[in-house]
Amino acid sequence: MRRILAAAVIISLMLCSISEAAVFRSFPAQGICTGDYVRYRSRPSKNSKILGRIFDGDEVMVLSERRVGRQVWYEIYDPNDEDRTVWVAGQYIVPAEDY
Repeated sequence: MRRILAAAVIISLMLCSISEAAVFRSFPAQGICTGDYVRYRSRPSKNSKILGRIFDGDEVMVLSERRVGRQVWYEIYDPNDEDRTVWVAGQYIVPAEDY
């Protein structure tokens, strides 16, 4: 019985993490930053070059989504250079209509 309960808890946690990340229905979409001093990067990786930061309440245009392992990354227009795109960890961006 304990094994079944433990398995159910693990599956629930996995489903919650997937559903939290998959919040945008289509792209492009307006998003809002929910963290302060959030780094945006050259590629969807926490090891890639930091190009700048966005702040709580900043609006961004989300262009696409990429899953890297268990982490979701959103491609956005660079707030300082709309001619290039950058990447932000998905945990910090929500759809504007949900903000």
